[in-house]
Amino acid sequence: MQRIEKVKNFPLKNLQKQRGLTLISWVFVLAILAFCGMFAFRVVPMYSENVYVVNALKSLAEPGMKVSEMSDAEIKKKIMDFYTVNNVRSEGPQNIVIDRKSKSLIVTIDYENRANLFSNIDIVMRFQNHLDGDQPNLCCKPSASETPRATKY
Repeated sequence: MQRIEKVKNFPLKNLQKQRGLTLISWVFVLAILAFCGMFAFRVVPMYSENVYVVNALKSLAEPGMKVSEMSDAEIKKKIMDFYTVNNVRSEGPQNIVIDRKSKSLIVTIDYENRANLFSNIDIVMRFQNHLDGDQPNLCCKPSASETPRATKY
């Protein structure tokens, strides 16, 4: 019973002083938000550019066109035209590799993008986009048999 009376008699001044964040807490919260914003401004453009690369590969598989019947020059020209229209400027997506196996055609656009976060710290993102000419509806991630294994040092 005494304990309940002590809680009821707790001074309200202490509770009123403990509302909100201190100045140091606000600075800490704003620093975290600034870092997250800076990170987003560096990463989002790289991801959006990869979306255009995926859409360029998907455009090769339009109805009425067979990718396997197109020449290498036609495939590259169609992808480059898509890049021009959609303002894809970085060097990475220009790495178009066309592999004509015995029965299938695989168009590969594998690249890395690097952006400076601050000082000497960079963000490196690797993208792997593959289009199988026989299965264009499964665009644009590499199959398990095509994914390179991690190199052990």
